[in-house]
Amino acid sequence: MLRGEASPEEVALGFTRHTPVVVTCGPAGLNASVKGVGLVPKEGLVADLARLLRSELEGGVTRGRAIRLLLERVYRREVLDLTKLSSIELAKGHTWANVQRRPKATLLFYTPPSVSYEVRCRVEVHLKGPYWEFVNTVHDLFHGGRPSGRWGERPVYIFKVVEIYDNSPS
Repeated sequence: MLRGEASPEEVALGFTRHTPVVVTCGPAGLNASVKGVGLVPKEGLVADLARLLRSELEGGVTRGRAIRLLLERVYRREVLDLTKLSSIELAKGHTWANVQRRPKATLLFYTPPSVSYEVRCRVEVHLKGPYWEFVNTVHDLFHGGRPSGRWGERPVYIFKVVEIYDNSPS
């Protein structure tokens, strides 16, 4: 990606891996909402990486530098906790109402024409702490490289993977 080796079509298709449908059920009824989802570091690494990334963010960083930093320091197999996914709640609508009362969700990943995975999860809501700081920092690094100033309004979901189903047609 940094070297420009992916075509625009490959990049667009790749984003379907970042934007699953998050399905919840609760007081707001059955709900399905497309949300950006990301990976998080292992629990013992998340606080230090959050501080490092926040320092970079507050110092001002180009988008290229931000992506390079994420690829070099965060998105490595030995760093990531592959049992957890994350998202930021930007709207506080139906998903928010549902997970407050019933902290379960199914994430449906679909990549055309036929790849489909269902990821069933328990949901934790973070209003502060290392996961909250890490996920908000990564979001702001990726979307412009500057602090948005809206973190207090943005809770973070940590989706703890319980089951994964390959629903692709065989």
